[in-house]
Amino acid sequence: MGAGLIGRRHIQTILDMPGAAELVAVADPLGASAELKTGSAPWFADEREMLDRARPEAVVIATPNRLHLPHGIACCERGIHFLMEKPVTATLEEAETLVAAIRASGVRTLAGHHRRYLAAIQEAKAVIAKGSLGRLVAVSVVWATRKPDDYFKTAWRTQPGGGPLLINAIHEIDMLRHLCGEIVSVSGIKSNAMRGFAVEDSAVAMFRFANGCLGTLACTDAGFSPWTIEQGSGENPAFPHSAQSAYRLIGTEGSLELPVLRTWSAPVPGDIGWNRPIAATEAVPPYHDPYKAQLAHFQRLVRRDEPPVVSVADGARTLAATLAVTQSSDEERPRTPHRFP
Repeated sequence: MGAGLIGRRHIQTILDMPGAAELVAVADPLGASAELKTGSAPWFADEREMLDRARPEAVVIATPNRLHLPHGIACCERGIHFLMEKPVTATLEEAETLVAAIRASGVRTLAGHHRRYLAAIQEAKAVIAKGSLGRLVAVSVVWATRKPDDYFKTAWRTQPGGGPLLINAIHEIDMLRHLCGEIVSVSGIKSNAMRGFAVEDSAVAMFRFANGCLGTLACTDAGFSPWTIEQGSGENPAFPHSAQSAYRLIGTEGSLELPVLRTWSAPVPGDIGWNRPIAATEAVPPYHDPYKAQLAHFQRLVRRDEPPVVSVADGARTLAATLAVTQSSDEERPRTPHRFP
C-alpha cells in the first residue's frame, strides 16, 4: 500500500528477495508509474479492493500518515499481517485505537524502524549490553541536512506533521529508546524560521531516560552537514557516504561514536580520569541492507511467529516520545510521554 519514496524502496526490496516474499499487488490512488517496475503484480487504485481481490498474506503500509489507522484497521478486519511504516499513526489517539485492533484481531505486526537492523546498531547494542561503556551518562545526536526546494512541492510536507520531527527525528528517537532505554521526560523547542512554512524546519530536544542517562537531539532539514546516520552509515544509496558520526554515547568507563563504531576507552583498564590517556578502537561490521534484513525478519515473523524487533505497540511508544517534543515546545514545559502498555 503506497508507492511513494519509501513504498518504492519496499517494492524493490521485495522484488530483490524472491526467496522471502512475492509481490502480488500494489495499491496507490495515483495510478501506475511507467518508471516503477512491479514485475507481474497488478496495480490497484483502491487499497481495500486490492486486499479483497489479491488476498495477500501480508502487507507493507507505506501510505501518508493520516491513512495509517484506516489501512491498519482494514488489515485487522481481514486477518492480514502488516508492516506499518513510521510513524505508526498520525496521533496518539489513533495509535491507541490501532493497538487495540491489532490485539483483538491477532494479526502480527512490525513497525518500519529499519535502522534497528543496521549491523552498526546491532554491534552498538551488544557493546552497551556487555557493559563496555559502564553506565550510560549522556548521549548526543545530530541529524542535519538540507532538503532541496523541490521536496516541498508536495503540499503535505509544508504542513504540520510533514516536517523533520515526524519524518526524520522519529528514527533517531527510536534509536535512542533502543540503545539507551525508555524515555521518561522530554523538553523541546522547534522553529520554522528558515522557510516560514506551517511546519517546523528545525527542532532541538532534551531527554531523561529511566536509567538516569540524559540526551540531546538537534534535527534540521534546512542545514547542510555531513552529520546524519544515512550519510555516516551508507545505508541509503541516495545519500553520499560521509563516514562521519552522528551519535555520541558517553559512559562511565568509555564512549562510543555511531555509526562509525569508534569506541573510546582507557588503554589500561581502570586507569580512568580526565588527565589519563584515552584511545580509540574502530570496528567495521559487514554492511547489509537494513530493508532486506527487515523484510527477512518480517517473513519469519509471519511464517514462524518470530517475535517482532519493533511491534506497532513499540512504534507507538516512539511516536509518543516524538510528539512530546512538539507538545513541550508548544507548552514551553517538559512533558512525560504517553505510556502504551
